[in-house]
Amino acid sequence: MKKFSSYILTLAAGAAMVMGAVSCDDNFTRPPMVVPTTDLKPNVSILDFKTRFWQNDKNYVAHPGNFNAETGEHIVIRGRVVSSNESGNIYNNIVIQDETAAITIAVRTGDMTTTPLFGQNICVDVTGLEVGGYNGLMQLGAEGTYNGAPSMTFMEGAVLDEHYGPDGLPSAAAVDTAVVTISELQTLKGSAEGLIAWQSRIVRLENVAFEDAGQPYNNGSSTVSRYVKDAQGGRMILRISNYADFARETIPAGEGSVTGILSYYGSDWQLLPIDFESMAGFQPAEPSTPVEPGTPVQPGTGNGSEASPYSVGQIIGGASGSDAWVKGYIVGFVPDKTLAEGIFGASGAVATNLLISDTPDATSVDVCIPVQLPSGSDARSKLNLLDNPGNLGKLVELKGSIEKYFGVNALKSVSAFKLEGGADPEPPVPSDPVDGINENFDSSTSIPAGWTQVQVAGNKSWYVPTFNGNNYAAMTGYKGTAPFDQWLLTPAIDMSKLAEKSLSFDTEVNGYGSTTSVFEVYVLDSANPETAALKTKLSPAIAKAPASGYSDWVASGALDLSAFSGTIYIAFRYSATQDANYATWCVDNVIVK
Repeated sequence: MKKFSSYILTLAAGAAMVMGAVSCDDNFTRPPMVVPTTDLKPNVSILDFKTRFWQNDKNYVAHPGNFNAETGEHIVIRGRVVSSNESGNIYNNIVIQDETAAITIAVRTGDMTTTPLFGQNICVDVTGLEVGGYNGLMQLGAEGTYNGAPSMTFMEGAVLDEHYGPDGLPSAAAVDTAVVTISELQTLKGSAEGLIAWQSRIVRLENVAFEDAGQPYNNGSSTVSRYVKDAQGGRMILRISNYADFARETIPAGEGSVTGILSYYGSDWQLLPIDFESMAGFQPAEPSTPVEPGTPVQPGTGNGSEASPYSVGQIIGGASGSDAWVKGYIVGFVPDKTLAEGIFGASGAVATNLLISDTPDATSVDVCIPVQLPSGSDARSKLNLLDNPGNLGKLVELKGSIEKYFGVNALKSVSAFKLEGGADPEPPVPSDPVDGINENFDSSTSIPAGWTQVQVAGNKSWYVPTFNGNNYAAMTGYKGTAPFDQWLLTPAIDMSKLAEKSLSFDTEVNGYGSTTSVFEVYVLDSANPETAALKTKLSPAIAKAPASGYSDWVASGALDLSAFSGTIYIAFRYSATQDANYATWCVDNVIVK
């Protein structure tokens, strides 16, 4: 990789116009130029600061203290602003970079007294702010939640106003842009050191081509992913906001270069172009012909019948119907409420929806449609990737209603399906009962093998987050649709093989002011709590929600299981009715012996 000092053309042109305005007329008295200064003095590089507070968890919050505890000296970093929201593509983020690294500041810029300009050095007093991860991206901001776990969100503009000061005049030409290749970036994301040093930097990719030449950069979705590729087959996501002033411009053809902020989401890089001129050297492409709503488009010539299902491409293109069949490959799921967050794979899956595409190797939500799996239906129990990870990549035909879901054409109210040519896939064979449980959830961020979930009500599932290097099972109604009744069950346990016949586990809770969220523990004789003949509620010691934040972990104590015989399941139940907020319950260190 190589470095060069460069700047985005429109920003440099704007700066030149300002300079020209004060130099073309000698017939007036020029006011003295005021160079901004600040009393803040940097004492830590951005790289050192990020390294000090980096955690490998995707979501976490840290609270920087003083640089020197004895003197009370604060931690101060200094960097040049390498982002701009003038085009509308980078929103509520200020990115600063020094010679060592860069960091994103998540802030509601519209509420700031003044916003630093592209190319301007600023000093930031980070003591008293929060720093942490938002689904893998380290940033300064405020404490929030992601899937119920502590995470970063936007700080208020007034807060940053009190913590930063401009240091000199803006200089677009001084912005240091690194030229990198896609393969180099793929290598860098494989280590914490690479992520710390390269997240949020301004970079340039050369000799790349767009995969969607002729399409608009954004066709009306909130934010879409567009891809560029190089001659070696590497691919990079470009995120384009619907608010970008170039959103309706046509994606060019040929090869060129793209420049932007190297962001990160989940497990991969995302490049955020700063403005239209960030894409340079390409050839104009003819815009694609718009498709009238309701008109099927290629690929696919189906008519929506069982004998001739629609393709995914036809649904995207506007095919309609309240009782239609569609065919596609199961490629992933949407973990929350934004389609852009779609995940390709089965790890961390939810039970409420699927992503399907016309090809089994899709990696962009732009070529997929979401499928809502109705609560309590066979479609949910037998198709969802949470309980059926082996369905990933399989061809499925579904009957349902074509409606808006996640803001796009999708399939809802699924009433029938065929998976790999069979309308009713074989149920999984139950595993043999185990002779004990010792589960700390640290081996994976997925629900452990042999454990099962039963979703009686609601659209949220148990999941395995990581915090401070510790994995645990968690369930929350946050951003879900109530009521909730979600069960997490251990593998079947053979009581005759237990030496002590006891159960223990740890719990933690963040109440969020919930008045209806309930956590309970049962012994069942069936993996289905709705049909179990034995359903005994236990009385463990459990955590109590504090006024704010998370409780400490609380040990359940040793629970006597000697009254039970045969094959049993330990079932952790999360339930809640309609509420302003929903608690997050966490379970760890489950031991049955």
